[in-house]
Amino acid sequence: MASATPSESVDSELRCSICLDTFVCPSTLSCGHSFCLRCLDDAWETASSFSCPQCRATFPVRPQLRRNVALANLAEQLRVGDGMATAVVCDICGDGQTPAVKTCLRCEMYFCATHLRPHVENPRLRDHAMVDPIANLEGRRCQQHRQEQIKFYCEQDESLVCTVCTIAGGHRGHEVIPVENAQRTKQEAFRLEKTEREEKKTMTESRTQQLKGAYKHVQESLRGNKARIIREFERRREQLREEEREALERVDEEGRSVLSRIQADIARYESRARGLEREINQLLAALTVQDPLTFLQVAPPPFTRRGG
Repeated sequence: MASATPSESVDSELRCSICLDTFVCPSTLSCGHSFCLRCLDDAWETASSFSCPQCRATFPVRPQLRRNVALANLAEQLRVGDGMATAVVCDICGDGQTPAVKTCLRCEMYFCATHLRPHVENPRLRDHAMVDPIANLEGRRCQQHRQEQIKFYCEQDESLVCTVCTIAGGHRGHEVIPVENAQRTKQEAFRLEKTEREEKKTMTESRTQQLKGAYKHVQESLRGNKARIIREFERRREQLREEEREALERVDEEGRSVLSRIQADIARYESRARGLEREINQLLAALTVQDPLTFLQVAPPPFTRRGG
């Protein structure tokens, strides 16, 4: 089974489980589930107890419903996106094909270029507020008083309200201003926020460039230090190798001198040993002679007379 796309998941999360449509003035209960404020009012109008229509969590008293501003803004963005994907057509043409060029907020109708002319030419219609085509005119009506258009913004509750809301409804006595004034106020605040964020962005980018420069400088410094360390230790290794060669040569030279003296002594002693061997053999030969006269004739002279 194919899984839902991210856009489909968001769409489903922004739909009221009572009316199955995109939230209009959503309100969130303490259990965490959200519904259109009008849908909750209708569901609880004749109920003897108050419970969440989705999870059935019960409430001892009727909850005080407030508009969830963040959720309402998301739902409005979804409606705007759907409206951009769906062409708005002229209500007068009736063919369902001729695109509208303006929406009259007073008449709550869409007009093509041809049927817009009465609003332009008739003095009694010129004061009607005309705006670019708005796909969801229903969203401009008060959810509490369906026949009333939203004209004010309640600063206390941060919600859009109609005239009846300010006179006899839940926003009576609250600080309200026309939506046009609220728009200008918020737009000015947004412009200030935009300027502030642009300045912060410029500072952030400048700081980022400084840090990148510092990062590059440190990298180059590290490479330079490593290269110097490598050269220094190579120089020391070469110096040690040279000292090693010199030390070995001195040992070899000293060794050769000692070995030469020892070799000379060995040769001298070997020569003496051979001479002694000859004398021993002569003595042995003389000792074998039995006749005294012959012995004395062939006997070698005493070796002691020749020197040690």
